[in-house]
Amino acid sequence: MTLRAAFILDSTRVHQELAAFTRLAVGLATEGVRVLLALDGDPRDDIDDRDAPTPTITIPTRVPFWIRERAVHSVLDTLTEVGMDELDVVVSVGPGSGAFASRLADQLDVPLVVEARSRSEVTAIDRNPRVTVVTATEGLRDLAAARVGEDRCTHLPIPVPRTMRSTSQPRGLGVILGPVGNATIWTALIDGMASGAEFPGGLQHLAIELSGRPIDGRIWSHLRRRNLLSRVTAFDDADRLRGLLAEAAVIITPDSDRPIRSIERQAMYGGAVPIGVADPHRTDLQPGIDAILLEGSNTRRAAAWHDAVESARRPGLAEACRSTSEESLVSMVAPRWARFLETIVHGDATPIDAGI
Repeated sequence: MTLRAAFILDSTRVHQELAAFTRLAVGLATEGVRVLLALDGDPRDDIDDRDAPTPTITIPTRVPFWIRERAVHSVLDTLTEVGMDELDVVVSVGPGSGAFASRLADQLDVPLVVEARSRSEVTAIDRNPRVTVVTATEGLRDLAAARVGEDRCTHLPIPVPRTMRSTSQPRGLGVILGPVGNATIWTALIDGMASGAEFPGGLQHLAIELSGRPIDGRIWSHLRRRNLLSRVTAFDDADRLRGLLAEAAVIITPDSDRPIRSIERQAMYGGAVPIGVADPHRTDLQPGIDAILLEGSNTRRAAAWHDAVESARRPGLAEACRSTSEESLVSMVAPRWARFLETIVHGDATPIDAGI
């Protein structure tokens, strides 16, 4: 029996993860789950492809309550148009979609699933008896269990599109993922990269995720002061640059409590070593085995960042990253998502974590 699920993506997930969720929808279709993707945005300007194999619409999720009600009813009409009026489950993807997804689930009287990828996303989840939480790591699952109950949580690796592994010589690209949070830490990272005539770790070029916010401008100005602009490229659409970014040698996340992103895991599958800040809820990473993580005050020391990037060349580290990331591939994750959704919809008495 085919299940029907609506995945409601907030603006951040649309910007960062649309390719991954589009691929997950295809994988779920092969498992008997038909998916509608509803993307936060302006319906007048953005994606609306109701006739595609995976119907995709754009909806305004971040609107006042009285407008949200009209938008929810518009989605109900769309579900009828695409033959999904008998929806079985609503999935909220990203905290900005929570209120809209919850209201849609209420209107349809179906279960609500909330996906969470960071501590702050877990703590933002409403204590709603209708909600089931799926987290990106076991550590986050434990945090969610303390909030909504042990029997209403599970964890699944985030979905990652498969990348053809490169057989070329070692690559010289380092990727730094934003958005910029703590400018002091970012400045220390840049100083660590600029502490010698060459970048550490054999890197030749940096791709840095920056936007147009004032804090991003401060980081760009610091790059200029360190005379790095000729060896740096700024980008603000990682989802469209996956093919390039997945070829990185290292992928750096300077800030803590950031949502885990599929581009990090995709780059790991290609052999990139993740470098970041220690986080007790990032139980998907093993420091010194498949990641280099800095503790506490070390995140503000340029020398610590320099040494972390240099140590990413340690033998065996890249291969461990490839092995770890395989569980996140859509081909591995989609069957587990399908079993999870079936358990939620059919009210199986089996604990959610069992067999997923």
